[in-house]
Parts: sequence; structure tokens; C-alpha cells
Amino acid sequence: MPTSDTITLSQADYVRLLVHGTTAFELLRTALELELFERLEKTAIGLTVDEVATALDVQPQAARVLLLGLSSLGLVEVHEGRHVNTPMVRRKLLRDSHRFLGPLVDIQARVINPAMGDLADAVRENRNVGLRHFDSPGDTLYQRLTAYPELQQVFYANMGDASAKALEQLLGLYDFSGLRHVVDLGGGDGTNAVAIAKRYPDLRVTVFDQPTVTTLAAERVDDPDVASRVAFQPADLLTDSLPTDADAICYLHIFEIWSLERNTELLRRCWEALPEGGVCLVYSFVSRDDGTGPMSAGLVSPYFLTLASGEGMTYSARDMAQAVRDAGFRQVEEHRDLGFSHALVVGRK
Repeated sequence: MPTSDTITLSQADYVRLLVHGTTAFELLRTALELELFERLEKTAIGLTVDEVATALDVQPQAARVLLLGLSSLGLVEVHEGRHVNTPMVRRKLLRDSHRFLGPLVDIQARVINPAMGDLADAVRENRNVGLRHFDSPGDTLYQRLTAYPELQQVFYANMGDASAKALEQLLGLYDFSGLRHVVDLGGGDGTNAVAIAKRYPDLRVTVFDQPTVTTLAAERVDDPDVASRVAFQPADLLTDSLPTDADAICYLHIFEIWSLERNTELLRRCWEALPEGGVCLVYSFVSRDDGTGPMSAGLVSPYFLTLASGEGMTYSARDMAQAVRDAGFRQVEEHRDLGFSHALVVGRK
């Protein structure tokens, strides 16, 4: 397989990935679970099938099946009978890699995939039918996960990991100096709040999220100075009043959860809570304005319909900016084509 960022597939193989995508995912998940990639990385010359079987404590036939699948997917290369990791694996699938995708694989395997078989019914009924896999109260996945502490940990581990990677980009783009108090709506496990507070030592940050989530977040703050400036306010984003003593509200990775109408309503509540001159930062994954992709947007959007809320998707930057305007913000800045398929829209009251 090529070592560049582009992998070329024949049309036949592309169709095979569409049809057998679940198998491809399980090959990857199994390799991660058995720590195969780390074992291959320990030796410069790679491992034979028998050596892999011994390292994994499995039968040679099972090892051969696993290695065949991984090599066909371009995750493992074979040189003179010895298996080694490809450069892509070294960048993204080793646990000590800065871009390790393990948390994403975990949430996909344990939370999202069980529900995706309900996509057709979700499309027919325009609601999150996949919630039936979580037997607890609530109309959204976020509410129902409170009854599943282990899965909630898996969920927010991935959200925190994804946020940490995207937040560096935001911090490099937007200057928080001069602000006194920032509210992080739906701040999850506190990853964003802690990072912002560390970067700006005079800034207070409040995480505004569900009670069980803010408990998780508070446990993550071990720096006394940061702990003194990061607060956790248990609340329901959809019904509880927003703090009115902040001069900025972060609306990070929320826009994709809700319908455009609900986003406009939430952003209007942000506008009402902010003082004159206050800002709202809307930062999210985005699709293209013409609705043609990218693939990340196309593959993530069914999750919001089928499971998360039953009404969201990956919207375009144009959609985000229009909602900010409709909410009442008089000055609107758009920052498009950012890394990680993100856009930032800044609304000033």
C-alpha cells in the first residue's frame, strides 16, 4: 500500500469496503484489543505468523486470518514473511502516538455501532430509534448514558481526546486575552476548560453540563491554580438559565447535535445572557456548503440522527453563521477551511 496520505482503491475494492465495512472495523478493533501493533513495533524486523501467534497467545491459523485481513487493509506490510506496521499505523494506531485513534474506536465499538443498524428506521421516522439499545430515561444519548457509568466514561474519553486535538487549533486562532469569564456550554469532561485556563492564567472558566458529567470533569483537574479558576455548574443545557456574568460563551462541538431551529434558540439564549460586546464562539465539525462531503461529515451525521439526538447532523459553516445571525448577534466573523474539518464562527453582541 502507498505510504503517502492518499490510498488508491479499485472500484471493486471500494465496494467491498462498503459491503464488508463491519468486518474491516472488527479487524482493526481486534488488533488494538490484542495490542498487535505495539508487539510488531517492538522489533525492527517484524514478526512471522508463528511469532505473532505466540505473542498473542492464539493459534497460528487465527493469527494468519487476522494478519491477512490487516495486510489487505494496508495496516500491516509483509517483507520476506515478516509483518511490520505501515507508517499510517505508526502515526495513528500506536498508543504512544499523539494522534492515537483508540478512544474513537472504543466509542464506535461500544456505543455507536450497536445502534447503527437502526439507521433505516431513523430515516423513515426522523428520530433517534437507536436509543432503544440504552434502557434508561431520556430523549438523547447524553441523558441515557448517565445510567451507564462505564459507557459514559468511554464516551467522554473520546470527546475529550477529539476536543484536545481540535482545541489547539482554536487557541491558535482566537485570542482569549482580555476576557474575564468564559462559559463552556456542554463542556463535557473539562478538557476545553482546563486547556483554556492553562493558556490564560487570568481567566475564569465555567463548565456548564449535566451533573454526572461535571462530576467526571471535576475529578480531572489536579492543578491547584487551574482548579481555583475552573468551576463546574451542573445544569440542563436545554432548560436551565445560563450564567449572566460571563463575557464569552463557548459553543464548542454542540452545533452538530441539534436541529438548526434548536441551535438558533440556544444561541439566542446565549445572546440574552451575554453583556453588550460579549462574544459567542461556535466551533464545530462542518460539511461543505454544497452538501457533497467531506467523508467525515457524511459518516458522522447518521450518528446524530440515529442515536445522539434524532435531529442533528454535520452542518456547513454557512448554516452556523446564519444561525448566529438569526440569534441576534450583530457582528459575525467566519473562519473556514480549518484543520480537522472545522470552522469557527464568532458572534459579537
